[in-house]
Amino acid sequence: MTSIVRRVVAGFGANAFGQVVQVAIQLLSFPLFLRQWDTEQYGVWLMLSATPAYLAMADVGMVTTAGNRMTMEMARGDITLVNRVFQSALALTATVCVGIALVVISYCLFGPIPGISSLDERIALCALALGVLVAPIGGLTEAIFRATGRFPTSASIAALTRLAEWGGWLLGLWLYGTFAAVALMGLLFRLLGTGVAMAWANHRSQGIEWGIRHARLGEIRQMLVPSLSFMSFPLASALSLQGITLLVGHFFGPALVTAFSAFRTLARVTVQMTSMFSHAIWPEFSRLFGHGAAQAVRGVYFRAELLGFSISIALSLVLFACGPWLLEVWTHGLVVFRPMLMGLLLGYAAVAGAAHVPRTFLMAINEHIGYSRWNILAGVTVVALVALIGNSMGLEGVGLAMLAVETVLSALCVGMVRETLREGQAKTLVKTP
Repeated sequence: MTSIVRRVVAGFGANAFGQVVQVAIQLLSFPLFLRQWDTEQYGVWLMLSATPAYLAMADVGMVTTAGNRMTMEMARGDITLVNRVFQSALALTATVCVGIALVVISYCLFGPIPGISSLDERIALCALALGVLVAPIGGLTEAIFRATGRFPTSASIAALTRLAEWGGWLLGLWLYGTFAAVALMGLLFRLLGTGVAMAWANHRSQGIEWGIRHARLGEIRQMLVPSLSFMSFPLASALSLQGITLLVGHFFGPALVTAFSAFRTLARVTVQMTSMFSHAIWPEFSRLFGHGAAQAVRGVYFRAELLGFSISIALSLVLFACGPWLLEVWTHGLVVFRPMLMGLLLGYAAVAGAAHVPRTFLMAINEHIGYSRWNILAGVTVVALVALIGNSMGLEGVGLAMLAVETVLSALCVGMVRETLREGQAKTLVKTP
């Protein structure tokens, strides 16, 4: 087994562990919280914990962009440039997050917030917001692991930090039972986990240093455009997921929203599995591209693309065959299996899953700017198409619109990757004496 395969397998395992942690938290939170609180209190907590989620974009994509550049420059052996990129990203991220934290804390404590009046709820909201704003520093810590070939370690630490934060919530719940106590204990464990990750990253950091003395405004400007382009992905996701859900509710009512969500959630298992694989190979794309070895990137990319395609098709076929039984067990018979709808949504998921490796390749080398524009356009287009044909064709029309738009977007993405690889190969041939 080659070193790349070992790292990818380890990365896939770490991503799978992270998914297990996330699913376990989602499944166990409901019964554990309701042991201490009634449904109304838990509902308030869910609203409080969901509110700061928008602050997750505070780093404006800088963490991901810097992490990619650090990995590529580390592969070239330029530790001076690695530190300049890292510390420039750190300076910007820390400045933005601290500034936002000061504004958010002041507003949460003293500003008018609809539905929130007690000091307990306000303190909880402050703590939850701070927990979200600490995450970008954790992301830069992960960038050190990624640049030094330790992606599986960073993914595992990130999952354990999330688990520790959740454990802090439960500890605060059982010891004190107030919203503030739950949020503050979670924040404490989040900070401890981030601190441990930073200390671990310093071990074998290969010369990457914390600080801002190497930060340069020019580096920040150079990374700003690809950083902002990363913001298009959560926006497009919100359009294509939440936007379609709202339209389904508008056309067909809440009952069919539940049914549609069940079919789509089942179908997107395919996307989640290919996502775990493509994120595991992300650092390898950055590293190989950093070496400038176009031929090596081509070989790894095409094998990964074939494997991602195979996973998508195989999983979609299995899910279609098991769909009736899965829906019966999962929804207790409340959602009836619809073969055409399931087939269309699984077709959409198979295409999206197969395109996950090409999309990851573009993101891993910071060549995603052009694709990000098409991604936003696709999000707007699928919402518009559903609005046009959904009412007349039913849920099957919604599935058809999703499949059609995703097919075009995926074809564009694959074409962009092929063009990037051809350009890289041409540059290599020109440099060869």
